[in-house]
Amino acid sequence: MGPRAACAVLGVLIGCGGEVDPDAAIAKVNETNIQRLSNLYFAYQMKHDWRGPNEEAAFKDFIRHYAPRKLERIGIDPDAIDAIFVSERDGQPFQIRYSVVGSPMGSSEPVVFEKAGVGGKRMVGFLNMEQREVDGREYNDLWEGKTPVGQSTRD
Repeated sequence: MGPRAACAVLGVLIGCGGEVDPDAAIAKVNETNIQRLSNLYFAYQMKHDWRGPNEEAAFKDFIRHYAPRKLERIGIDPDAIDAIFVSERDGQPFQIRYSVVGSPMGSSEPVVFEKAGVGGKRMVGFLNMEQREVDGREYNDLWEGKTPVGQSTRD
């Protein structure tokens, strides 16, 4: 993700103007919990010298102290933070790669992973606002950080 994409994410998380309805734009990139968590992970990095949270407690604390209005705009009940840590597809808590280092020039590392998935495929959320359904081999490679950024093991 380049600087423009980083600005887009920032704009989505803090609000944006122009002819586009900001609430609709924000909702579009925060339709699912995996999107919300991936975007909040990126927001955490922006506030912490591009380092991801080192554990779940630190990530949840960051989210709990996030402006309630901003959380509501991305579809999160500020009083139910734990709910976004569960996949709507498989009903299982997400697995999150903690301590991932990003970059102000853009990052595309995978950070949020479905635990069980559906039909043999699991969703993975990336820092560049991408979510992708992957098979078991690619999932494991992404989880272990073996797949180079921007490259798929699907080939």
